[in-house]
Amino acid sequence: MSSAAAEGEKQARRMKFSDPAWESRFNQERQEQGLNRARWLMVLGLLVVCGIGWLEANMNARRAPEYIGIALSYRFLVVAPLWLVMLVSTGLPGHVRRADWVFASGTTLVCWALALNKWHYGFYFPRDTISTHVLIDVLVPLLVSSFALPMRFGPLTAMALAGTVVPTVFFHLTVPAELRRDAVFLASMLPATGVLVVVLGWYREAGERRMFAQREQVRELNAELARLNAEKNEFMAIASHDLRAPLAAVRGLAEMLQAGTIREPAKQTEAHAAIHDAAGRMLGLVNDYLGTHAMETGTLPVQRTRLDLQAAAVETAMRHAPAAAAKRQRIDVVAGPVVWVEADAALLAQVTDNFVTNALKFSPAGAAVKLGIAVAEDGRVARFEVTDEGPGIAPGEQAKLFQKFSRASARPTAGETSHGLGLAVAKRLAESMGGRVGCDSEPGQGATFWIELPGAR
Repeated sequence: MSSAAAEGEKQARRMKFSDPAWESRFNQERQEQGLNRARWLMVLGLLVVCGIGWLEANMNARRAPEYIGIALSYRFLVVAPLWLVMLVSTGLPGHVRRADWVFASGTTLVCWALALNKWHYGFYFPRDTISTHVLIDVLVPLLVSSFALPMRFGPLTAMALAGTVVPTVFFHLTVPAELRRDAVFLASMLPATGVLVVVLGWYREAGERRMFAQREQVRELNAELARLNAEKNEFMAIASHDLRAPLAAVRGLAEMLQAGTIREPAKQTEAHAAIHDAAGRMLGLVNDYLGTHAMETGTLPVQRTRLDLQAAAVETAMRHAPAAAAKRQRIDVVAGPVVWVEADAALLAQVTDNFVTNALKFSPAGAAVKLGIAVAEDGRVARFEVTDEGPGIAPGEQAKLFQKFSRASARPTAGETSHGLGLAVAKRLAESMGGRVGCDSEPGQGATFWIELPGAR
């Protein structure tokens, strides 16, 4: 059994799902599915109550005519209206929210009324054994309500215990001496009947919750599969779009070089540089995808060591200096103290490279990108910051920045590609090292991307 299935089984036994959404959907689904069944039961209950009342009246008409009025009064003026009220309540607005306690309260009152009817019967016919009559009259509505009406375990338990214990105590305290033996028998059987209804109700709801949990797990798995399939299709579309142009350029330049069409050394150098640039962009896309795949499959190796964050900032600036110079930009490393962190050097470099690449990509020509280090007061967390001079990011877009294939409305200033994977990869890499990433930005005032890492001891 999987961990998810085991957790669903445990929650089903506890009669409450830890996820409020699951609990709400379970109760609503249960009420809606049992609504028609409950209505038919109400109609049947009305017919049965009226039919038994007339039958009892005819059977005892000669023995005690005065009892007939009492019996019919209980049946037609108490029990039948209770069933009718429960029937009408199923058509009122908000029925799903209050249905449990309406059904439980109505059934409890029905049980009390039927038990009180048999209490009068005992006074009019003291020689008859009334315990069997009481058990049947109380047990029938309890069992029918428990298994035909949609009720949760809590209201059902309250109904079963109140519908059996209260009549037991009442009979024990009020019946005459001739019926004392019946009262003792009821004291042992009627509460036991209530406990039996509770146990059966627990098994019933536990089974329903177990089946609901299995359906929800299948639904969530199907939704996740659909999401992954859509993500795969989106990646294929992005990859085919982003790889087609550079591949065509590489092939065209390579064919021209092979055919000797480009003869001037300067032109050949430009062609080689263009091939190198296109290959680099294609490699970046593939690396981002492979990095995402490795993190999601748990195969990404993480080797934490003690790193100098200021030195990492200097190395990052040196790696991207040629790219910055190509756009007449510069990378400034803000001087700061030596800060040591626990991180994986290769993964940290991938995160900082992503931040700096984006900063250069979205900043205009001649802009300055700043790399800085900040340390928390307690020294437990250090932050690597990359600040650009781009257009900034709207607040509504910042929450989606680190999701896969998410792109902001701002576009690169020199026509560079943006496939929406880099920041998602950076987020996963930071989390794998025990850190986190974020962005601070206001429209028109640039953006600061940062990664926080635990300080080294």
